[in-house]
This record gives sequence, C-alpha cells and structure tokens, in this order.
Amino acid sequence: MNQRSTKTLPAPALSVQHLSVEYATDSGPAEALKDICFTIESNQRVGLVGESGCGKSTLLKAIMGVVATNGTVKSGQIRLKDTDLLSLDENSRRKTRWRDISMITQSALNALNPVHRVGDQIMEVIRAHQPVSRNEARTRVQELFTLVGVDPGRTGDYPHQFSGGMRQRVVIAMALALEPQIILADEPTTALDVIVQDQIFTRIRELQEKLSFALILVTHDLSLVAENCTHMIVMYAGVIVEMGPTREIIKNPRHPYSIGLRNAVPVPGSNRDPISIPGSPPDLTHHQPGCLFSARCPLADDICHRTSPPVRQGKENRMVRCHKDGETVLFAQKAFRQSAWKLS
Repeated sequence: MNQRSTKTLPAPALSVQHLSVEYATDSGPAEALKDICFTIESNQRVGLVGESGCGKSTLLKAIMGVVATNGTVKSGQIRLKDTDLLSLDENSRRKTRWRDISMITQSALNALNPVHRVGDQIMEVIRAHQPVSRNEARTRVQELFTLVGVDPGRTGDYPHQFSGGMRQRVVIAMALALEPQIILADEPTTALDVIVQDQIFTRIRELQEKLSFALILVTHDLSLVAENCTHMIVMYAGVIVEMGPTREIIKNPRHPYSIGLRNAVPVPGSNRDPISIPGSPPDLTHHQPGCLFSARCPLADDICHRTSPPVRQGKENRMVRCHKDGETVLFAQKAFRQSAWKLS
C-alpha cells in the first residue's frame, strides 16, 4: 500500500501487479479483475471493500491459487516476497497454501469437516507441511487453541459441538497453524452476532500485532474496515477505484463510489439516514468504454462515458481512478442527501 524505494526497503509481503482474471460464462467472457495493482507490508491490515460481485473474493482466490475452473488468470504477477506465485507449478503452489498464505473463510462449517475432530484437522495441515510427529502436532494445536481463546482440552471435539463464534476461532487457529506471512479473511464474521463479531476481530488484531502477519479483510461493511484496518482498497466492477490509509479515505473519500459507500453506513448518534447508491454494477460480460461507474455517477460527463479514467496519485499514499477527482470534495458535502445522486 506504500510507495517504495527498492534500494532501502525489503520486498513487501505481497505485491500484485497488473492482475487480470476472466471467467467463461454462457453469456461470454466476464472480466472479473482488470489490471489490479497494490502492495502490502508485513504488518498491515488492509480492508478490501465493494458491493457483491465487484471482484473481492476472486482476488483472494487468485492470490490463494484456487480460482474456479471456469476462471483464467489472463495476465499479471502475484509476488510473495521475491517469488512470483503465478510462475510456480501446481505442486509448488500447493505448498504455499497454509504455509505462506492461509485463508479464514466466510463459513466455519464449510471450512471444517463435520466427521473429523477439529484437532485432527489442524494436525493434518501441520503434518502435511512440516516433518513433525503426531504428539508434536497435537501440542502445537493445543498452543493454537490457547492463542485464539479456545479451551485446549476441546481439540478432540467435533465442529457441531462448538458455537458459531468458537468454530470461527478454530478456523483462525487453523489459518495460523504454520505461521503464514499473509492471512486472507473473506467476510469471516458474516453469520455472527455483533458481540461475537467484535470478539473475533479483537482477537485477530491482537494476533496480528503479536505475530506480524499481513491481513487482507474482505467485507462489504465499511464500518468493520474503519475499526480494524490500517489501509483500505475500494473495488468496483473488478477495478480498484481508490486506495490508501483507511482514516484518510473515510474522512475524505476522493471517488464518488467511495463517497457512496461511506454514506451507506449508519452513524451512531447522527440524525442522517444511510442512503444507497442508485442503480447496480455493470454486466461484466459486456464491454463498457470509459469509467465503469459512470452510469451511476452524478458527476459523469462525456469523457467519463468515453475514456477510462487515469490513476492519480496523491499525498498520504492515496490513489484514485477518477476523471472528476477535483470535484469530489464539493460533491461529498452534499452526497449525504439522496437528491444529490440524481443523474443529469
């Protein structure tokens, strides 16, 4: 997420450069990711936000190397430290999963095998990558349970014997089993109530600060990013439209879409009602010239509909992809009213 000098700084934990992914569909190829570029340092927590279908989960799957069978990485690099993951054969790529990059999935029930004890499942991950005995692996699982706040005496239980919040902690323990450099969290608390959700994120922050892994959190909830992430990437229709420090983007969003996402979040104590962005994301099987957000943007004019916007760099390591960057400050002041989103 930072501008870097390769002469003075070590390689970032993760560098994604010019990544494009396409899905084959009955309606033709769908461009799920288009020219994605960003870097993440080893101690950063980065929030990846946007509406459903904007490419967030596809990006995580591409990083993990588990894109669906109808998906193809068309171009780009995904570098883990000094290794381009896309250049590895399948066996070498498989070895990076859990050891170097791990994932906390949206549903713990889908991540855990219901007919095997949770401790055995984590032990299998450890022993698949490290030459350790069962007793050594079992001790490591007990340590992991303690680390995430689960009674280590419950390693012999089955997934159905845990509450939703405890199952999610078990999945976090599995993600940490091999001390990876990067953890990808794909809406990890969606099905949990807000109290348990807060407990889970508090634990993740504590672990990240202690173990110094990089974290990418995928969510459609801007408030979760504001509370838990140091940096933020805003995606729309498979494109990064804005990124930078979370506090700066929340305080002063520079893309109309980022402004709309911010205004859709309820603010405690405020008399303003959250508003939605009119319209819906474009059909990615249809090529659309210009800015992909132009059909929903009140600021759009002819250049927005005709020409893809350039990437503009700013202070505080900010990036925005918008022709109307200079007009968004004034727009943000009135964008909390639904009337401001009427198209001309």
